[in-house]
Amino acid sequence: MPTQPFRGNLAEHLFKNAKNNPSAIAVISHQNIPCHWTFEDLHQDVIKCASFFLSKGIKKGDRTLLMVNPGYDLIVYCFALLYIGSIPIIIDPGMGLFSLLKCVRRSKPKVLLTVPLIGFISWFFRKTFSTVKIKLLLAKNFISQIKNVPLGENLKSEEADDSDLAAIVFTSGSTGPPKGVRYLHRNFNAQIQVLKDIFGIIEGEIDLVTLPVFSLFNPALGVTSVIPRMNPRKPAKAKASNILDAINKYKTTSAFCSPVIGSKIMDFCKKHNVKLTNMNRIMLAGAPSSPYLISSLSSHLPNGRVLVPYGATEALPVSYSDHETIKQLAKSTLEGEGSNLGKPVQGVSILLFPIRNSPLPDDSDEKIKPIKEKFITGEICVSGDTVTDGYDNMPGATRDARFTFNGKEYHRMGDLGHWDKDKNLRFMGRKAECVLTESGPLETERCEPIFNEIKGVRRCALIGIGYEKIKEPSLVVEIDKEMSITKEEVKEKILNLLKNDYSRFGITKVFFEKKLPVDARHNAKIHRLSLSKKWTSIV
Repeated sequence: MPTQPFRGNLAEHLFKNAKNNPSAIAVISHQNIPCHWTFEDLHQDVIKCASFFLSKGIKKGDRTLLMVNPGYDLIVYCFALLYIGSIPIIIDPGMGLFSLLKCVRRSKPKVLLTVPLIGFISWFFRKTFSTVKIKLLLAKNFISQIKNVPLGENLKSEEADDSDLAAIVFTSGSTGPPKGVRYLHRNFNAQIQVLKDIFGIIEGEIDLVTLPVFSLFNPALGVTSVIPRMNPRKPAKAKASNILDAINKYKTTSAFCSPVIGSKIMDFCKKHNVKLTNMNRIMLAGAPSSPYLISSLSSHLPNGRVLVPYGATEALPVSYSDHETIKQLAKSTLEGEGSNLGKPVQGVSILLFPIRNSPLPDDSDEKIKPIKEKFITGEICVSGDTVTDGYDNMPGATRDARFTFNGKEYHRMGDLGHWDKDKNLRFMGRKAECVLTESGPLETERCEPIFNEIKGVRRCALIGIGYEKIKEPSLVVEIDKEMSITKEEVKEKILNLLKNDYSRFGITKVFFEKKLPVDARHNAKIHRLSLSKKWTSIV
């Protein structure tokens, strides 16, 4: 039964939990020196930081670029800024210096809260940071240094309406330039509601944090955050033993992670015959997960489920599926019918519209009709409270991505999909990565899963070769190093399969890469467009 949705400042969720369960553990850091903080500790540190920020002139509505190390400090600073009504701007430093500087210029921060290294960079690139009027360098022990700072008089959290801007969170830029997404308090509150009502997360659970930005939901949910020994900016380099050590030591009940981390957990459990008996759920997101990974991982959760929520920085979650349904649909997925995205979450509308690169018209301009027929591919568009408020300082990008239909504002996900016979939404790939061939459009999910099943293929990428609109479809393959098989043998298998069973794809060229380039945030989304440019220039 859905609970009554919360309205107002996100910080109030934390203070409610601190009042009701002050001695419950809020955050556990399992990094170099294991330590923990209670909800009361977290509450007091947030209040102290909020008071200190106010004393330095930071106030409601100030756009505040927050660039600190992930972990407890990030959680404290974010809630302190929300508390005083300042607007945290969160940019993933893993996107590279050039992209990061472009994001800073676009977001126009008034305040910079950062570690000394970024402070030095801001001095070196003074023009980029020219809008910054207040700069605070936050040392590693900053929070402990201000514990004795007197609280301001009548200090209380700023009231917030649903429509107030709460934060700006940048996309990873996997298929285009990174964009700042405008999160309203309504969006955060709706996401918390979904985590409770749909995914069954309850107060007192223990969550493994592998994606730092998602740790911000846990204090609001009354959930303990466990930060494992890993660099969250490089999940592919995380050690499985460190992750499992944190899971077992603290008896975690939940985890939200990329397929890369999910694979590490699954491989370790399989190798050491481990059952994660305390786990209620593992949520895999950030990129499509193979049916094999989902099914294998679920076999190590005797009392839990593997959940696959679908969404993006701009809208999360909008639908979800679980391992049982994905198992049932595995054969069709591996035959190119698309990854299962499940059914819409409560309160979210999902419509498919005919594919076009130009903006979709609003109601007042032209009436467009959604695709209702089964198995007809269209562009996935979503509406609801978990859908954010467009892009920050990018009116052109916002117009490209937004339109109104039947009085509701919809966001274009940039993904292609279709409805199957059971009204499940199936993912067919990114619109930007669909290859227009002489025979028509060829989507990545229509062919990649087929060839990923070949022995020796770790993963492959569909790309288009050529400079014209019509391109030659080709495959780029990453070899599985653990398999005793040569590139020539893999290539022969792929070409034979293409010739005998999938000649309709029109693929005749197969290339190899030592490692396929992936996004910095999840280490899972393949950069197919960069591969296309590279191999077009080579051949």
